[in-house]
Parts: sequence; structure tokens; C-alpha cells
Amino acid sequence: MIAASGLVAHHSSMPLPFPRRCILFIPRPATLVLYRAGEALSKTGMANYDSGASYPDSSQGGLLTRCLFSTRHKTIGLQYLWLALFSVFLGMAMSLLMRIQLVWPSVHLPFLSSLGNSPDRFAALTTLHGSLMVFLVLTAAPQAGFGNYFLPLQIGAREMAFPALNLLALWVTMASFVGLTGAFLISPQSGIALWIVGVALFCAASLLNALNFSVTTIDLRVKGMTLPRLPLTVWAWFINAILGMLIFSILLAACVCLLSDRLLNTHFFPPFHFPAMQQAGVVTGAVPVLWQRLFWFFAQAEVYVAMLPSFGLITHLISTFSRKSVWQERLVVLALCGVGLFGFCVWGQHMFSSGLNPFSPLGFSLLASSLGLPATILMVSWLGTLWNARMQLNTAMLFALGFISLFLSGGLSGIFLARHDLASAAVSDDFVTGHFHLVMGVAATFAILGALFFWFPKLFGRRLNEPLGKLHFWITFAGVYCVFMPMHWLGLIAHSRVSPGTPVAFVAAAGSAIRTFITVAIVLTVFAQGLFLINFLWSLFRGEKTEERNPWRATTLEWSVPSPPPPDDFGPSDPVVYRGAYEFSVPDVAEDFLPQHLAPEQGAKARESVE
Repeated sequence: MIAASGLVAHHSSMPLPFPRRCILFIPRPATLVLYRAGEALSKTGMANYDSGASYPDSSQGGLLTRCLFSTRHKTIGLQYLWLALFSVFLGMAMSLLMRIQLVWPSVHLPFLSSLGNSPDRFAALTTLHGSLMVFLVLTAAPQAGFGNYFLPLQIGAREMAFPALNLLALWVTMASFVGLTGAFLISPQSGIALWIVGVALFCAASLLNALNFSVTTIDLRVKGMTLPRLPLTVWAWFINAILGMLIFSILLAACVCLLSDRLLNTHFFPPFHFPAMQQAGVVTGAVPVLWQRLFWFFAQAEVYVAMLPSFGLITHLISTFSRKSVWQERLVVLALCGVGLFGFCVWGQHMFSSGLNPFSPLGFSLLASSLGLPATILMVSWLGTLWNARMQLNTAMLFALGFISLFLSGGLSGIFLARHDLASAAVSDDFVTGHFHLVMGVAATFAILGALFFWFPKLFGRRLNEPLGKLHFWITFAGVYCVFMPMHWLGLIAHSRVSPGTPVAFVAAAGSAIRTFITVAIVLTVFAQGLFLINFLWSLFRGEKTEERNPWRATTLEWSVPSPPPPDDFGPSDPVVYRGAYEFSVPDVAEDFLPQHLAPEQGAKARESVE
């Protein structure tokens, strides 16, 4: 028998790589074999995974090994962030091309002209823009990027629960990126199949990440890191992982069935369900009901998959730079759970005319309305934390405040969409586009940028330039409002077009002027992102080095280690957690905060030194 300590009987002190508190029953003759194997492995220098031991360092090989085959959670997290950075600039370039095409349709764009410059290509461009921004930026960056890097650091773990699975998820995500972008470059018929493959691969990678995040959070917390002491960022990543397991599995199954129909001639989704494949005698405009239900089961909750990590990041930033504890922290945790629960249950609110039970609109409407309660709790908590606070208005804090503004503006525009007549006039039009981008796209991007400015010293040991960062923020903040608020006006103009007595010439002239204004605003906003790129690259190589471990005077565990963190994260011994994650403005201490890892006797000494 191998006992909980992992020792082979009493003959050897070599631990086996099994988790502690794990009991395995092995026949007695096998123990001698294991003992001999342990002696052989000890001569080759095999590292063990017990507390206080070093993990095998895969970063000692060449560049290819360090980048492509490293199972280190920090390396994998950085690769997700690099992929998201490339995807966001590619997506912004596509949005600029789309706006130019809408305002000046006769202009032949060089890139689109080489691909045919047809309506199919324009539709594919829109699809690729949305796919990259939703999947590889808004979903991958805050969860797989920052989460992979900082989740183990914030709970005191040395690695993710399944490092090899983590690396596999990264490779599958890279393959998904190749599939999504390659679908735009080939013929539309083959491109659709390749795009579905890319989406299916991303769903599979997200499922692997969700499993890894859930097990890591539950099983690898350090001593003293109870659930009430978890940082809100960890809570957001954990709840988001559970929600991701539920919805990405549905979309993965739907994509596999759709590919089977296209390639194997199965009939999960009969051809007459799709308007583009309708045959003679079939009712025009028939709705693909089964596919629509499976898709919205994923798509509605995907909004909250992108927003949940952002809620955690913003709450963390506001507390840190307000120098105050989170107002009603446990209520905020319940609000995050409520967003995940209700966000999963409202999949039918867009399908009231799709053959559902006549009483289903009432249920889905109540569930959708219930989302207002956790959103209100989060908003009140943010404002309560900011009340009478000693705010530090650095770039990270500005992006956090900008997130609150965008989230509030986008949420208010959603109230207008609750009216049936306005929704029917503006559906799939500019009003919905403006609402969606404000409340999800740009708001989540602000959370990502705020987290990047906050954690950049920990990631790279240098600081981003603050004056250039603030200039980037103000131009971007003004630019996104100049882009997406006029889109709301275009939607209202479309609504007035269906109203009697409205001059058509006046409506057309106003719409043309607003579209030109939006295009100019997009150009300026993209220029601001060029400032960010210059700041990022300059700071990465020539920026001010961070000499101290904790430049922001934060309380969580990642700031207790050097910057960047060493390969084994916490050195020879694991940290111990003594308090919650947001102990700010503590009286009678040397500074205005108490880190989670600071022992009570050390805090008492600090009080004595103050006295």
C-alpha cells in the first residue's frame, strides 16, 4: 500500500508524483519494483511535486521548446495574450474596412479587390471580424490569458492542475485561429466548412480550459485560502469556467452535427430548415429552429462569458486604487454567481416566434429581468467602494471608470430594445450594433486594458508609460462614444422611417452624414490604438524597470513574489494566507494595507513601529 505521503512502504524516501491525501492500493510484489524504479529515477535527478519542491523547468531548452512545448502556466498565459493582441488589431483593421465599404461602396479596396470584392466576401469579412473579437479577444484574453497566468499565483498554487492539458488547449486554440482566418481566404462553400471546424476547435479548447480552471480553483488552494478569502478575480474565473463548460459543450455538439450534415450527408439539420437551401414547395423564410435553439443556447450566455471576468477585474482594480475594501464583498460574489446562473437560463428570449411553448416568453422574460438584480448589486458595490475614497487616477483606474460608464450606457440602451416596435424596426441594424458594442465589446476591452496596465509590471518587470497611457485612454474613450452612440441614432432614424409623415429625403441625408461621422471617429480611435501599441512595445524593451515587488501596494499573493515571477512561483516554501484579499485602509499599520500572506505577528510589529 502507498500511504497518503506518497512513500513506498517504509523502504524509500522518494515521493511519487501523486497528490497528497491520495491512497493507492498496490500488490506487495509491485512495491519492490517501484522501489527499484525510485532508486533509478533518483540517480537521473527526477524532480518531485511535493510542497516546497521545484517543478521541472521546461524553460531551459531552446526558443521552440520555451514557446511551443512549455507547460508553464505563465508561458501559456502570455501566449494567449499575444494571440489576443494580434487578433484585436486584425479585427480593428477589418472594422475599418467595413466602415469604408459602407460609406463609400464604390471604392475598390485593394485587399478585398484581390479576393473578388463581392457581397459574399463582405459578409465573410463581417463574420471573421466578429469571430476574432468574440472568441479570441473577449473570451480568450481575460479568461485564458490573465487567468492562466494569475490564477495559480493568486491562490498560492505552483501550477495549473493539468499542465499538459493546458498546453493542448493552447495548441487547439491556435489551430482554431488558423481555421477562422483561413475560411476568409478560400471559396465561400469550403470556407463555411473550415469556419465551422475553427469554431468547433475553439469550443474544445475552451472546454479543456474550463475543466482545468475548475479543478485548480477547487483543489490547489494554498493553506488558509478559504473560499471567502479568494480574490474576486478568482471567483469570476471560476464561475466563468463552470458557465463555459455548460455552453461550449452545446456549441461543440451543434458544430459536429452541422459538419456531419455537410460532409457525411446526415440529417441532423434538414436542408429545408435553412433559407439558402430551400427547395421548391417549401414555405419561404422557414426558420432553422433546431440550429437556432442550439446556437442561442450558447450565444446568449457567451455575452456573460466575456463579461464575468471583466466584472472581477474591474472590482479588483477599483478596490486597489480606491484604497478601500470592496463594499459588500460577499454580496458581490453572490452577484457574480447570479450573472452566471441567470445568463445560462435566458437562451430563449430571442426565440419567442420560433415554435416555443406560448408560455415560455413569460419565463424567459422573468429570467432576463432577473439579471438586473446582480448587475445593480455590482454597480452599487463599485459606486460604494468609490464613495469617499482616496482614488489614484492612474491609467488602470481610468479604464476601470471607463468600463463603468460604458456598461451603464449600454445597459440603458437595452431598455429601449425592450419595446417591441423599436426592436422590430432596429433589429440587426445600427441600434443593436451600438448597444452590443458598448455593453460587451468595448466595455470588456476596457477591462482587459485596465488589467494589462495593472499587471504589466508583474508580467514583464517594467511599467507602461503613464502619460502616453492616459492620452490613449482619453482618445479611445471619446472615440468609442463618437462611434457607437451615433449608431443608436441611426437605429432611431430607421425607426422613424417606418413612422408615417417622416420625409424620406431628410432621413436619408441625416443617415449619410452620421455614417460619415462614424467612419472618421473610427479612424481616430484606431489611431489611438497605435499609440497603445507604441507604448506597449517601447515599455516592453525600454520601459522603466520595476525594482520593487509591489508597486501598486496591492494585497493579493502575486505581489509577494519578484517581477516577473520565478519559474517555481513561490520559492522553496508555499505561502500561507491569513486574511481576505482586500484589507485596505487598515488603521495603525506601517502602510494602508495588509497583504494576504503577512502573518498576524508581523502586522502587530508594524503597529508597534507606527506607535
